[in-house]
Amino acid sequence: MSEANLETMRRQYEVQARDGGLLPDLFAQDAEWMAAREDPDAATHYGVDGIRAYLDQWFGAFQETEFVVEEMVDAGDKVFSWIVFSGRGPRSGVPVELQQAQVATFRDGKIARIEEYYDRSEGLEAAGLSK
Repeated sequence: MSEANLETMRRQYEVQARDGGLLPDLFAQDAEWMAAREDPDAATHYGVDGIRAYLDQWFGAFQETEFVVEEMVDAGDKVFSWIVFSGRGPRSGVPVELQQAQVATFRDGKIARIEEYYDRSEGLEAAGLSK
């Protein structure tokens, strides 16, 4: 099951890297996506439509975006990912880069919840991987 979870996240991240979108069939209908608390728009987004709107807003706020998954770790019913996102402000052209942990929780083979953390150690702890 864990390899299947990793493959599900790989598929989702491929779509995010390409166009900021999501594959709805990979998510539970009642899925939640919790933006990092440090995010100016920190909130929990509910359901596939809410998550899609969040990703559209996020990726739409930048130009020349790049989304790179540097690491993915199997944690049973969770997957820890370390992400690097970069882009440019649409008006200012100012470059932006952030690193972020994402912890995906699976239920019945689908993504039920994603939590974002700007602090790597918090993400590892949330995934049950801290020492």
